Amino acid sequence: MRIERIKSNRLTGLEDADWTFPEGPAFLFCKDRSYPRMLGNLLIELFYNQKTLHDLNNDNSKGLLEVWLANGNTRYHIRRDFTQKSSEVVQSSTLEHEEGTGGNVSLPETMTIGDYLFRGNHQIIRQGVVVDWPEQDELNHLKIWINNLRQGGDEGLSLIKVRASLLGGQKRVSDQEGSIVLVKAEYDALRREWESANRQQDEERLLLIAIKNYQENEGILSERIALAIIIQERLALLTKNPDYRELRQLQGELTQLEERLCVVESNLKALTSESEVDWAVIENLREECLEWARLQEQVEDMAVATQTQAEKIAELKDSIQTSGYEGLLKDEDQRLRRMEEEIELAQEELNKFTSIKEVTKSTQLIYSEEIARLQDFEDMAGVTEADEVKIAQREKHLKQWQNSRICCSLDRTLRRHFSETSICEKLKARLGRYYEEHHSTTFEEFMSRLVEFRDQQKLVESLQNQIEQLREQAGREGILHTTVQTRTEFLEKAFLATKAADLPAWLNGWKDFNRKKEQLALEIDAQQLLLNQSAIEENKLHVCTEQLREKLGDWDTPTTSRDDVLAAVFKVATQLRAKDEVEREITEYAQRFNDLLGGRNMERLAKELEPLADLERETLVSDDERLQELTAWQKERIETRKQREEAERRLKSSQKFPALDVLEKKIETVKRQWMAYEDLSRAIDDAQVLLETSWQEWQAKFGKALNNEMKWILSKISPSRAQERMHRELNEAKRDYFAYRMAIAQLTFGSSTEAPLFFSVGVIDDCERFWLDVIAYLRQLSVTRQIILISTDPKLGEKLIGVGWSSLQ
Repeated sequence: MRIERIKSNRLTGLEDADWTFPEGPAFLFCKDRSYPRMLGNLLIELFYNQKTLHDLNNDNSKGLLEVWLANGNTRYHIRRDFTQKSSEVVQSSTLEHEEGTGGNVSLPETMTIGDYLFRGNHQIIRQGVVVDWPEQDELNHLKIWINNLRQGGDEGLSLIKVRASLLGGQKRVSDQEGSIVLVKAEYDALRREWESANRQQDEERLLLIAIKNYQENEGILSERIALAIIIQERLALLTKNPDYRELRQLQGELTQLEERLCVVESNLKALTSESEVDWAVIENLREECLEWARLQEQVEDMAVATQTQAEKIAELKDSIQTSGYEGLLKDEDQRLRRMEEEIELAQEELNKFTSIKEVTKSTQLIYSEEIARLQDFEDMAGVTEADEVKIAQREKHLKQWQNSRICCSLDRTLRRHFSETSICEKLKARLGRYYEEHHSTTFEEFMSRLVEFRDQQKLVESLQNQIEQLREQAGREGILHTTVQTRTEFLEKAFLATKAADLPAWLNGWKDFNRKKEQLALEIDAQQLLLNQSAIEENKLHVCTEQLREKLGDWDTPTTSRDDVLAAVFKVATQLRAKDEVEREITEYAQRFNDLLGGRNMERLAKELEPLADLERETLVSDDERLQELTAWQKERIETRKQREEAERRLKSSQKFPALDVLEKKIETVKRQWMAYEDLSRAIDDAQVLLETSWQEWQAKFGKALNNEMKWILSKISPSRAQERMHRELNEAKRDYFAYRMAIAQLTFGSSTEAPLFFSVGVIDDCERFWLDVIAYLRQLSVTRQIILISTDPKLGEKLIGVGWSSLQ
C-alpha cells in the first residue's frame, strides 16, 4: 500500500499542504521537530478513527485531511472533515474507490479504515509505519533503549525496572498487612455502631410521629366531646319547644307584612293630599277606572319607549356612517396587527444596528489584542494531549524514582562505583530541557501555560464567531428600512381614514364599530316589536275610554277634567284596597304568633336553637347511641393520653449515639483504606502475571526473528568497522538501536504486507559514516517499501536530492 498524495487544509501545525509522493524515496523538510510527530499522529488518527480536539486551527472552524493510496491497480481516497458545531468538534471520515464507478466503501462498525487497508491494528501501524529518531541519542540512552527493544520490542518499556517496581510494591503491601487487620476490625465496629444508631434514629422518628398523632387525636376527641355536650343541651331545649319552627315562620311573615303596610301608607298619603275628588260619587266605577288607568299607563310607556328606540337607531346609523370603518374587510384588524408587529420587530432590530456596529468595532479590537496574546504561546501550539499525558507520566516516574529506596540506592551505586550521572538526575535534566523549550521551569508552570494557551485559543475562536454573526446581522439593515417604510405608510392611511391616533385607538374604534352594527340590528327588531304591541294596547284603550265616557256622561263633571279625576280616583282606590288587605293579614298573624308564644322569650330561643337545620339532623340519632358514642370518645381520650405519656417516656430514656453522617464519614474513610490495600495487592499480582505472560509470548514470537532481522539490517549499514575507531562505542549503539528499531518496523507487518514508512530525524552530523549507511539502507529499502524521510536539517535535503531522493514541496 503506497501513499500517492496527502492534502491538508487548516490543520494545526501542518498549515495548508499538498504533497505528491514519487515512486522512489522522498524527503520532506520541516522547521519544527514536532512537525513529523504531528503528521504521524494525524495519519494514525485518520486510519483508526482517533477522536482528538487539537486538529482544528486557532482561527478557523473547519479542517480537512485527504490521503490518496494505491495498491497495485487499486486506488483509494480517504477524506476526513473536522467541523465546529456549537461547543464541540464533529469529525467524519470516508473511504472511496477511485476506479470504475467509484463510490464509498461501506465498512462494518467494528472495522476501521486502517484495519481494512493494512490488515493490522493501531499498535502495529504506530510501530511499523512511524519511526522517530530520538532527540537525545547519547550512549546511555541508546543502550537503555536497545536493551528495552531486545527484551520487549518497546524502547520505552524497561522490563527490569517494571519487575523491580512490582516487587517493591508487593513488599510494601505485605508490610501493611498487620495494620489492615486493625483497619478491618475498626470498620466492623463502626458498622455495628452505625446500624445501632440507624435503628435508634428510626425508633426516635417513629416515636415522634406517634406522639404527634396522639396529641392530634387527643385534641380531636376533646373537641368532639365538648361539641356533643353542647348538642345535648340544645336538643333538650328543642324538645321543650317543639313549635319553634312555626314561631320562626310566623315572625318572618309578620316582618314582611309590616314592611308592605309602611309602603302602602306612604303612597296613599302622597295621593290623597293632592286630590279634591269626591270619592263617594264615583266609588261604583272603581273596577272600570282601574282597567282604564292601566291601559292608559301602558300606552304612554310604549310611546315613550318607541320614541327612545327611534332616537337610538338614528344615532347608531349616524355613528356607523361617520366612523370610517364601513366597507372594510372582516379581518382588517388582524392585517393591521401583523403590520404593526412587523414594524416593531424591524425597528427593534434597526435600533440594535448602532450598537452592533460599535460592538463589532470593539470586538475586532479585542480580537486583535487576543490574537497578539495568543502568539505569546506559540511554543505551546504543538503540545498534544498525548504529550501532556507523557510529561505527566514522566513526572510521576520521577517522583516514584525519588521516593523509591531501591532506585535511590541504584543512583548512589552509579555515582559511587561508575562515576556516572544518576538516573534521577537524567530524568530531571530531560524534563528540564522540555520545560525550557516551552518557557517553563516546573510541571505546574508548564500545565498553567498550557491551560492559558487553550483558554486563549477558545477565546479567539469565540470572538471570531461573534464577529461573523455581527456582520451577518448588519447586512439586514436595508431590508428592515424598506419594511418599516411600507408598513408605516399603509398604517398611516388607515389611521387617517378613521381619525385614529395609533393602532390601539384604531382597534378600539373597530371593536366599537362592530358592536354598534350588532346593536343596530337588535334595536331595529325591538322597535318593530314595540310598534306592534303599542298598536294593540292603543286599540284596547280606545274601546275602554269610550265606555267610561258614556257612563260619566250622565254626571255634571266637565268633559275636559273627567280623565284627570278618574285617574286620581283609581290610584287612591288601589292603595286603600291594598292597605285593608295588609292590615287584616297582620292582625291574623299577630294573634296566632302571640297565642303560640305565650310567656316564652323568642330572642333567647333563637340564640340557643339556631341554626335549626343542623340541630334537626342531630335528632335523627337516638339518645342511647349518642351516649354510647360520648362514652367511647372519653375512654379513647384517656387511652390516647396514656399512650402519649408512655411514648414521651421512651423517647427521653433512649440511648444517644453519634450522628449518622459522622459515622458514615468514618466508615467510608476506613473502608477506602483496606479496599485500596486489597485493590493494590490484586493489581500488583495481576500486573506481574500479565508482564511475564506478555514477555514470554513476545519472546516466543519475535525474540529470535528480531535478532535475525537486526543482524541482517546491521550487515547492510556496517561495511567497515575500522572507520569508526574514534566513536566506535557510540556508533555501535546507534547502529544497534537503528537495526532493532527498523527490525520492529519490519516484523510488525511480516513479509506479506507492504506499508509506507515515515522516518523522522532532526539535525544530523553529515560527517558520520553511520548516517550515510542509514540513508543508503533506506534507499535500498525503498525498492520494496515506500520511504518518506522527514528532517529539520536543510543540508541533509540537498544531499538526498543528489543521491536520487525526491523533495516534497
